[in-house]
Amino acid sequence: MELTVDFGNPVFDEQAAWAITPEDLDKFYCSAGEVDQLNLFFQLEASFRRHLEAGRAELAAHLAFLTAYYLFTPLTPPASWELATYYIREALRLHPAQEYREWCALIEKGN
Repeated sequence: MELTVDFGNPVFDEQAAWAITPEDLDKFYCSAGEVDQLNLFFQLEASFRRHLEAGRAELAAHLAFLTAYYLFTPLTPPASWELATYYIREALRLHPAQEYREWCALIEKGN
């Protein structure tokens, strides 16, 4: 999936959110400018909150996982470990998928 930052529609709809993979986040980070690299985090955060508030826990978990991955792996801002730990734990709380458990173990080792 090709990701774009969209100020007019900053929340990924359900279909688009499910289609996003960690590889998509890596590709976006490598091709985007610095401002859009940062703005994608906010788009993921807004999408996570919107779907969580709408009661779509499994989708919110997927978005929390993607946010943790993006913070921990390509973006790595200050406090990336603390932020990624928060989001991966949210993903596990909402939906304890094996993939999230594996990433939790990696993130908890630190970067």
